[in-house]
Amino acid sequence: MRGVGVIVGVLVLVVLFAIVTPAQAAPSQSASLDVYLVRAGDTLWSVARRHGTTPERLGALNGISTEAILSIGQRLKVPAVASAPRPPASSARSAAAATPKPATEIHRVQAGDTLWSLSRRHGTKPDRLAALNGISVDATLRIGQPLQVPAPAVPEPSESAAAPEPTESAAPPESAALRPRAALPSRGAKWASTIVSLSTRYLGVRYRWGGATPAGFDCSGFMNYVFERTGVDLPRTTYAMFETGVEVPRDQLQAGDIVFFQTVQPGPSHAGIYLGDGRFIHSSSGAGRVTISPMDHRYYAPRYLGARRF
Repeated sequence: MRGVGVIVGVLVLVVLFAIVTPAQAAPSQSASLDVYLVRAGDTLWSVARRHGTTPERLGALNGISTEAILSIGQRLKVPAVASAPRPPASSARSAAAATPKPATEIHRVQAGDTLWSLSRRHGTKPDRLAALNGISVDATLRIGQPLQVPAPAVPEPSESAAAPEPTESAAPPESAALRPRAALPSRGAKWASTIVSLSTRYLGVRYRWGGATPAGFDCSGFMNYVFERTGVDLPRTTYAMFETGVEVPRDQLQAGDIVFFQTVQPGPSHAGIYLGDGRFIHSSSGAGRVTISPMDHRYYAPRYLGARRF
């Protein structure tokens, strides 16, 4: 009897081991998630693209529609991105020591210069140029003001190569910051209808330089005021909007896109909200008020620079 008891005990242990071991060894089937805080200009499409997923999956993860309007600071569940293994501390220090700091040079501000035009000229971004000089991205530049700008890269001379033969000058390579990006999908018919309804409510409000309330708007202040009421935060200036928004080809314009024009100075110095049917609404210094103009207007048509979507 004692032998039978031992055999039964061994069999019980074998069965328990067979049940517990696979459960412990089986990998977790649930994908790990991170929490993402919504920032200005974010849409469900841009967040999905940034995290390698689709708007539909992101909407399902968060229990919202793909046309939902996001709020700044809103917490979204997003797929976690696997982090690369960190190199040993000694290797990291060696790599940091071997990486030279970017060189800069001094540029004296000339008539017509803006942070936007200088950043394009030197292959950088306005916010980086502003940080480099300890000024706001909205700062007004003074003629003769010294600014630090990225210096052009100087190729190292080859030891064995003779003096190169003169060649025809080639066009400079396009800066990565200026390459067109695929346009985001629009925020949907409901959101576009809200933008049109809100913006046209302020037709006739007087133009005021620096104004951002119904007591008086400048062009960027008007757009900031309208977009903020739909849960979308825009950069304060037309230059920053042009730099940070996603490019939209003219034949793909939809209501709610922002259209830009070069008027009083180089670069996107004026902008408005596209309403559809070839019209845009804007706070015009020339008209002295918020007004609607056709895209093919004799003044604006030749000055059109492009469109951006947020």
